[in-house]
Parts: sequence; C-alpha cells; structure tokens
Amino acid sequence: MSRSLDIGLDIDGVLYPFVQVIAGYAAKRLGRPCTDKADTWDWYQRQWGLNHDEFFALCSRAVRDGILYTEGAPLPGAVRAAKRLARAGHRLHYITARAFAGIPAPVAWHRTAEWLQKWTFPVHSLTVSGDKNCRPTDVFLDDSTHVIESLLTVGHPRPVLWHHSVNQQHNGEIVYSWDQFIELVESESGPLPAVIADYAIY
Repeated sequence: MSRSLDIGLDIDGVLYPFVQVIAGYAAKRLGRPCTDKADTWDWYQRQWGLNHDEFFALCSRAVRDGILYTEGAPLPGAVRAAKRLARAGHRLHYITARAFAGIPAPVAWHRTAEWLQKWTFPVHSLTVSGDKNCRPTDVFLDDSTHVIESLLTVGHPRPVLWHHSVNQQHNGEIVYSWDQFIELVESESGPLPAVIADYAIY
C-alpha cells in the first residue's frame, strides 16, 4: 500500500528558468551581453557587474513588464514529474520567496499562479514566503543549500537539494534528475503509477 505525501516544491531554479529569463531581459535593458550561466549565487555581481540593489531593481522591473515570472517554459521534466506525483495521490505545495522590494507578495502570488496554470502544473497550494517550513510537508525540494540547512535545523523530515552548478557542496540528500526525485518519493510512499495522464490545476 502506498501513502499520500505532502510534497513541497521550490520554483525558481527547480521548476522555473529564473536565470535564463532575467538574463535575456537584462541584456535588452542594459544593452550588453548578460550570460545566463550562473557560476555562483551572486552571479549578477561577478558576471554582470550589478550590485544587489541594482539587480533586484532590474528584477522588479522585469516582473512589472510581464517578463519575469510570466515568460519562460518550465525546466525540462518538471511538468511531467509534477503530474506523475499528483496522479499518485500526492499533494503538491509550491512555496517560493518571490516577494522582494518593489514586488509585494500578492503580485508575486498571482504571477506565479498564472504561470503554473498556463503550464498545467497540478497545484494543491501556493505560498509566497521566505520560510519554506511555513507549511508542513513530508518532502521538500529546493535548490538552495541555505534553505535545506534551515529546514534540517528545524527538524523537517526530508529536505532534498536539487543539484545545479551553483550548489555543488552539500552533505545531505541531493538529486540530479526528476527520476531520482521520484525514486526518493517512492521510498517514502511506495511505487508511483507508470501511466502519466493530463492533470489540471484544481
């Protein structure tokens, strides 16, 4: 017998191509090439020459212009994996820290909800918060080692790091693909169905 889990999912860098979208916008606004290959968390400083305030002002403008959080296809495999998890009876909770100076939480929430719906992600809840432990989950997938460490500190049952080039140093659980994440969920819940059906927002 399998059991249903509450699965927490970060959005930027896990589902959404944040760096690629803001890089394209930055190149147009700044009139110069801006690489979409992030080597560090502060890539915009080291690779673009922007300070913290300049970068987040750029992000704020990109959101208001309908680019950031609105444009950009999901990262490879994300929709398929989310639908498979939902088909197995798991509840998907999207928790993202997308609100920042110039972008209040309601704006971030609505833009994010529209994007999730556009790409037919199954959604049980969507929360805009920097506290990824704000909603109880059995498994939480995030691409930030800082977030994973914070969740471990508060006793989260199973925080998992989504690997990419920026976060190579981590001693906890880490996955490199959606297949690996599904295997990890199966280790908690039991096997997932093999057939993947269309799944709508509800």
